[in-house]
Amino acid sequence: MLESSQSMVDRVVAILGSFSRARSQLGLAEIARLTDLPKSSTHRILQQLVTARWVERVDGDYRLGLGIFEIGSLVAHHNRLVDLARPLMRELSSHRLTTHLAVLDGTDVVYLEKVDGSLAGPLPSRVGGRLPAHCTGVGKTLLAHLPEAELENYLAHRLEQRTPSTIASPDGLRRELAQIRSAGFGMDHGEAVSGFVCVAAPVFDRSGARAAISVGAPGSRVDPQQLTGPIRHAATALSRRLSAA
Repeated sequence: MLESSQSMVDRVVAILGSFSRARSQLGLAEIARLTDLPKSSTHRILQQLVTARWVERVDGDYRLGLGIFEIGSLVAHHNRLVDLARPLMRELSSHRLTTHLAVLDGTDVVYLEKVDGSLAGPLPSRVGGRLPAHCTGVGKTLLAHLPEAELENYLAHRLEQRTPSTIASPDGLRRELAQIRSAGFGMDHGEAVSGFVCVAAPVFDRSGARAAISVGAPGSRVDPQQLTGPIRHAATALSRRLSAA
């Protein structure tokens, strides 16, 4: 089964890779020739890609569709966000604190960037990694700015109890998110990693909260209240840079 799945991925990659600036529009026979795939298999995969909007039909030929453009735009947006955030994150981490930049994806946060601080020690977070949103500072901050219907959909899922401090009840999380909206920042008191505290603030672009930035360290080494000013300042600066860009 794994071999079959991998083979299909290879074929899709080959078909999408056959398009280029010089060959932006191709016929079925030409795609089959360029990919060295049987014409019947090529046609079947192309039909699926058309349904997914990754490829579109034009006068009997094929070209890359808007679905691929949307994915590429999202990647470009995230890359631009990371580039703008990195100097601010390095400045925050110069105080030996760990900083994260994350976005919401389904029920998780995905970490786009991480700058380690010497106070923190090893953490399970990593660039490209995921954690449940409800138990992280960045995740709760982003959940607090979701439209009501999307938040209720999130709360319908089981809330994993990662540590004794994790807020695992929908009503408790609702109260926490209301406080975050009111205060303008969120805190994680050892809810993802026992003993690790984190303060996070939302990053806005012209369409709303698109990411969150956080700073953290072991709770025994820092007072989280003293981190609220620096992280809110960094989030505001990043929001301005992102909107301008």
